[in-house]
Amino acid sequence: MKTYSHILFDLDHTLWDFDRCATETLVELYQANQLERLGCPSAEAFCEAFHQVNYRLWDLYNRGEYDSERLRRERFFMVLDELDMEYDDSLPPLLAKEYLATCPTKGYVIAGAIELLEKLGQQYPLHIITNGFSDVQATKLKYAGLTDYFQTVTTSDESGYRKPHQGIFHYSLNRIPAVADECIMIGDNLKSDILGAQNAKIDSVYFNPDQNPHSSAVTHEIQSLPELLTIL
Repeated sequence: MKTYSHILFDLDHTLWDFDRCATETLVELYQANQLERLGCPSAEAFCEAFHQVNYRLWDLYNRGEYDSERLRRERFFMVLDELDMEYDDSLPPLLAKEYLATCPTKGYVIAGAIELLEKLGQQYPLHIITNGFSDVQATKLKYAGLTDYFQTVTTSDESGYRKPHQGIFHYSLNRIPAVADECIMIGDNLKSDILGAQNAKIDSVYFNPDQNPHSSAVTHEIQSLPELLTIL
């Protein structure tokens, strides 16, 4: 079994439970802003529309077709339009502000994350590589109690590159410092995390809790975070 000197992690959906944190926040926004009066049928429908729109926009962001400010500015306009709601133009910016102020402060993590980091942190320097925005990701790490586990946190904002571009990985390796062969990357996204690691010649672990079928070549694949201990 190959040995590594540094462990690299994605954050959202890999360690930080984005779906749970976002959904709880969206339900609160739905209730506080009385969106049912504007034609939104339910909190569940609001959450579903958000997740669909957010997935599309982040895919565009990862491909370099959207920047962070445009994503933040347009996201809730698109969500409300998806639901055919009648609204004043002041509402989407308000929802965006409240969402960004609240969601990153939700501290839910993926099952087994803390226990895994406790064990790995005794043996390896740990690092984050994320396409998330620097201010938002720092807040997530703080409120989830994850900050102290990581020696470096590299974001697309800071590095100027977005996964799967190898530039964000090279930026992180220069900060550590380390070479690609000393590192392994763990992430849930085949495009940004796994392909990105391959582009940078870094071994990878695909975190696939839903066991989604795929044909991608990955170094390792796991369905739960504790399985990582059998690889390292």
